[in-house]
Amino acid sequence: GRAEQRAKLQPAHATCQEPFLKLMVYGGGLVSEGTDTSGNHITGDVIVFSADRQMVEEFHCNDPYTQEDMFEFALIEPIWRRIPIIYPD
Repeated sequence: GRAEQRAKLQPAHATCQEPFLKLMVYGGGLVSEGTDTSGNHITGDVIVFSADRQMVEEFHCNDPYTQEDMFEFALIEPIWRRIPIIYPD
């Protein structure tokens, strides 16, 4: 229900991300099941970083979406990468 606010903040959100793009492994908006991906039905965001926790927390705190209270909560947790499997040399 916040598509209008998200659309307004999206350019600033994208600008905020630019310096971190090389550290982002994957990212995008979560959408409601059965809806289009136009951005009108986004229910949250997922970003996977290749970075330390402090950098991710700083990124999150400075994100315009965070500063404008777009999120009910944020979960910042490490992930144990299993796929694709990385074999040692």
